[in-house]
Amino acid sequence: MIDFEVLPTALLFIAKAIPNTLFMALVIMVCSIVFGSIIAVIRLNCHKFVDGIFTVFISFFRAVPALVQLFIVYNSLPFLLAPLISSFTGHTVKPFDVSPYWTVYATFILYITAYQAENIRGALRSVDKGQFEAAVAMGLTPAKAFTRIVLPQAFVVAMSSFFTYYLKTIKLLALVFTVKVVDMFAEADIFSALYNRRTEPYIADAIAYWVVAIILTFVFNWWEKKLREKY
Repeated sequence: MIDFEVLPTALLFIAKAIPNTLFMALVIMVCSIVFGSIIAVIRLNCHKFVDGIFTVFISFFRAVPALVQLFIVYNSLPFLLAPLISSFTGHTVKPFDVSPYWTVYATFILYITAYQAENIRGALRSVDKGQFEAAVAMGLTPAKAFTRIVLPQAFVVAMSSFFTYYLKTIKLLALVFTVKVVDMFAEADIFSALYNRRTEPYIADAIAYWVVAIILTFVFNWWEKKLREKY
């Protein structure tokens, strides 16, 4: 039987992890948009060989499940970072001393970047080339014409996808409990173990994800409306 009286307690327990979950997702999204933009711009202006390299990168990270990538990074990245951290700090750092947050950020930044690179490339292509050419003809340098005219419009086009992937990242972070990082799902799992409840914590977790998504959707819709009015 489901004890509905447990749900408020479980919700409050899970709510402690909401700020950390939203922050991790935000860092991942910002970094993936930056790296995705760089890749998109390079692919639109590079040799076919270079474009082929990025195509392979994107294909790999989009095809391999996020959990598989997470385990690969978790079992390899600490062994690469430990010597580097030791050399910078002057103290011996062993692989198991490396924070699992490095694993989470590295994995999901790469994973989401593969999607954002294609998203932003499509958005850049949607902007009329005539606007860029007209801006250059009026005296702007190509770099300024791109950053002031093309890029802002492309970002407005891509905005809905940015938000979609932000919500997707929040949900993907439910996997991070497997590498000892606490997010909203991990808190539900901890509550289940502490109070021997098998159903209520996960119902509360589902409600928490739902409420967060509704609030973020309202905020995003307001922000997108303001941006579209400006551009």
